Amino acid sequence: MKGKLFIDGADAYVKYGVFVEKQGLKGLVQMSAFKKLDAITWPEHDGEEVDLTAPVLDAQAVQLPLVIMDAKRAELLFNDLSNGAYHEFKFTELNKTFRLRMTANNVLTRNVKVGKITLSFSDDFPKVPTGNPYPKGKSGVAQSGYALDGVDFSQFGAYVLDGTDTAVRKLPNVQSALSVSVPNVAGVTYDGESVKFQSKDVAVSLLIKADTMAEFWRRYDSLFAALLKPNSRKFRCPDVKMEYDCHYKGCSISKFEILRQTRVWCEFTITLTFTAWHAV
Repeated sequence: MKGKLFIDGADAYVKYGVFVEKQGLKGLVQMSAFKKLDAITWPEHDGEEVDLTAPVLDAQAVQLPLVIMDAKRAELLFNDLSNGAYHEFKFTELNKTFRLRMTANNVLTRNVKVGKITLSFSDDFPKVPTGNPYPKGKSGVAQSGYALDGVDFSQFGAYVLDGTDTAVRKLPNVQSALSVSVPNVAGVTYDGESVKFQSKDVAVSLLIKADTMAEFWRRYDSLFAALLKPNSRKFRCPDVKMEYDCHYKGCSISKFEILRQTRVWCEFTITLTFTAWHAV
């Protein structure tokens, strides 16, 4: 376990007797959500009008599960993390360094030599990645039809998983129209000339697998570089053969695993807000 995590330059296993639990890195890989976007709903139109001229990422909460091999040395870790708000965490398996701020920690029971603890951090400095998609047919992903701004998801090295089509097809909620309720008259008078729909969030389930960590980051970063650009995106689903105006909202990772021979497996969901029900 040596050489996998360095905290402020010190090997965490050597100095503190701790290492990251298996599959415990997904919180670091997960992309931050956008901060709340300004939006206006017009009663005569479907969906909403969103200001996407300069969206920014919010701080990201990170849960870091640690295995403790020596409780006495682990106590030194908490002392060091309390010395200043920000600390540098270098994860060699990810080939990434993060500047994190501890927000909470579980109680460490005294006289316990081996155990587990989950520390909570905040990544206050999320970055928009850079990257370009693969040329068509060069990523090794044998799936096609789903596209973002005309770029097939296979060009990001990503598979679109089951459940996405159902999420796209699901109707949004109906907007409330003008209604009048008179105290001494039963029921309400409702403006029923037309039905307008709200915007809706769509969960797009994805899988990125790669032979190396560098290849994983190339695929993952190229996807989010495209998703996080200003202005609206266009999402195409082959099952409905339509494009929808949308924007990125957030991301969650269900599984991130580094397999043998440095292969990477990442299952995650991006949430897209479809700003209008009707396709474009």
